[in-house]
This record gives sequence, C-alpha cells and structure tokens, in this order.
Amino acid sequence: MKNLFELGSKYSRHIISDSLNDTDNFPIPSDKLEEIVKRIKISREGIVHVRELNSYLLFVDLVKGDKEKRFHFNEYFENDYFHWESQTTQKQDDQQILDLISKKYDILLFVRIDQKVKSITQQFTYCGQVQYITHDSKSNYPVRVDLLSLEYDKSTKNDSLKDIYEWKPEDSGKTTLNKTNYSSGKKRTNYSKPGKTERRGLVTSRVGQGWYRQEVLKKWDYKCGVTGSDIIKILISSHIVPWKDSDDEEKLDSDNGILLSPDLDGLFDKYLISFDDSGEILISNKLTEEELKLLGINKNMRL
Repeated sequence: MKNLFELGSKYSRHIISDSLNDTDNFPIPSDKLEEIVKRIKISREGIVHVRELNSYLLFVDLVKGDKEKRFHFNEYFENDYFHWESQTTQKQDDQQILDLISKKYDILLFVRIDQKVKSITQQFTYCGQVQYITHDSKSNYPVRVDLLSLEYDKSTKNDSLKDIYEWKPEDSGKTTLNKTNYSSGKKRTNYSKPGKTERRGLVTSRVGQGWYRQEVLKKWDYKCGVTGSDIIKILISSHIVPWKDSDDEEKLDSDNGILLSPDLDGLFDKYLISFDDSGEILISNKLTEEELKLLGINKNMRL
C-alpha cells in the first residue's frame, strides 16, 4: 500500500480512496476493496486501520481547532522523529494502540498544518512510513507516542515537507523521547559510503562513523547480537578488530562490526568477554561468579 504514495505529494481522503480503487495490485475481493475505500473516505478520525492491507493510516492536523486545544496536543516533527497523539477517546490498552506498538503493521503518515485556509479544506502531505519507538507510559486520553520516520528527507526541496518539518506548536517541550542514537536503515538521510580517496579523512569524522553505525545496525537486524534487545537508542556498534588496530577499510567495514548492549559492549571493549568462531561467548577468568550474576552474563550466551 505504501508504494501508492509519493513522499511530499498531497492527498485528500478521497484521492487516497480513489488511488486504492483504481489499482488491481491488491489480491482481495472487490467488495472488500470497496469497503476499505468507503472507510477511508467517510472516516473523520485521525487513525484508520486498513486491516486487509496490514496498514494504518495516520491523519494529522498540526494546528488544532478550539475544541482540540484544551487537550494540549503536541504533534510535530523533531528531526526524523514525529511526536504523535492518539484520539482523545483512546487509552494504552486500546487495540489500535497495541497494534501500533506491535510493529506488525505499516504505518503511513499524512500531515497538514491547517485543516482549512480561507474556508478551503486543505489536502494532507504524505510524510512517508513511520515506526513505533516509544510512548509515555503515563498517558491516556490521548496516548502520547513517539514515531521514527523511515523516509525523513533532511535535504528536501519540497516546500510542503519543509514547512511540516519546521512547524512547532507553542508548547513543544513536553515530549517523551530520549533521542540518543536512534537510527533507521530506511530513512532518506542515510549516509553514503565514503569513496577510497575520502576514507582516510573520514574514518574519524561524524559522516564516516555515522555510516558505519548505520551499516552495523542493518547487519545485526537492529538488535543486540547476544540478547536480542532492539532498544536501538542504547545499542553500541563496536569494532571486532579494535579501531586502533584497524586500517581505513576495516574502520568502515560492517563485517568488522558487532552490535551489543552497553554492559556487553563494555566487557567486550575491556577484553573481558569475546566470542569464538562459532559465536559462543568466551569469558575472562578476571570476572567473578558474583560479577557475572550481577551482570546477567552466563556461559550459554552466544551470538
């Protein structure tokens, strides 16, 4: 479904519905397709579940009407993060919220700044696919959710996207996201791999390191190689052959990289743990049984 829409293009609910109705790319019965089209076209809610296509559509007005203002909505982009708030009738155990958190559905974001300008209803700008990152565990009615934009285009020339990216509410300080080190392999601000002539200068630069982290994240499927933790903001990409001993190629080679949670990375960096060729963990005898227990490290761990 996401392939129907172009980043930065404008769509009304009717245009979105017609886009679905005009395509024969969906292997579902025509009566079901008609039902989906009708659901999108007549819905006035900000969240529409298209179960048949494994998707959710989020429709967001950044400038709120008088009725909505009393709920103190804070919906806006902060670089490639989008702060989103659910319907005011929803709480955290609502099925739609649970679905978004599950990451099992494609979430497509449509945003407009004003609902109407000079009494003319405005179209939504397609801001691409987003993915759940975290939410405010204390929030209900609405639930406050932080989403990662997988198609954020920092260098966009599209005026609509630029306006939406730059827009901020009057009170934008009450956000929930700790933004340290989140990354997406899909977003459009991907680093480019440095060329040979650039590498010597780039291996210590933010660009080189950013590209390296991005590639290591992708190689390890955005999860700690040992625990499987997918809390991207805490994961650390380290070099197997230490940085100081690596040549310029190895410093940017994701095959020389491992993705670990902080405790494991610290131990790996201090040569207190390592891994053999089969992936089994090797533990230094400098660590006591009590220390291993406190750290949650055991001999059955492996890559």
